[in-house]
Amino acid sequence: MKVELIPVIEISNSDQDIRLPDLGPFWKYEDEWESYNFLSNIKAGFSDKLKPYLKGSSLYKIDEISDEDLLKAIQKEIIIQQTEENNGVEDLVCSFSGGYVLKLDDDSVYFPQCCGALADIKEWENLLIGKTKFFYPGHPFPRVMEEDNKIRFNFVDIEVRENFAPPFLYDIIELEKAQLEFAIIETNKVLEIFANRLRLISERKKLDIANIDRILIWGEDEQ
Repeated sequence: MKVELIPVIEISNSDQDIRLPDLGPFWKYEDEWESYNFLSNIKAGFSDKLKPYLKGSSLYKIDEISDEDLLKAIQKEIIIQQTEENNGVEDLVCSFSGGYVLKLDDDSVYFPQCCGALADIKEWENLLIGKTKFFYPGHPFPRVMEEDNKIRFNFVDIEVRENFAPPFLYDIIELEKAQLEFAIIETNKVLEIFANRLRLISERKKLDIANIDRILIWGEDEQ
């Protein structure tokens, strides 16, 4: 079984001139939400090349986002993180919203949930050093246990009684610890490439944001 952790960020736009779909959730009415998100993104200045990871969703693979759209995402993040007291880029302190899609072979089985972020790679890395009880990549989240070099994700016996979105495909998932470790190594390679892109865009566009990659990926402002 091939195990992947796919980094995605959330890009969500709305406009009062674009009508929200009457029905939801997006995975049941994907065409309606796909159209709404596309039109909203265009109105917000993103390109027509921006394609979601899952039809109708607001999650986008970081390695499929063009530099043009990535710049818009950075600018949007600057606005979101500013405060009235300090109306400047110094307030850029949080990582991109989103997180990691757990993919097993051809099935995407677990998506970033509410309050998920790219910085949650630390949560996945902590599983490799036995910190299963503290796994919290946003909510709701599966209960995680380690046994015999396997990591078990339980999506039924959960602490936070909320519905997963989209719904999980399996009640329980078991991964070899070595499989998860390899997936994390590969994911970190993608993150490093993304970090370099963030630095280059910041330099070219003179954004003057120190450690932009550390902040928007890992939620840190220092190496």
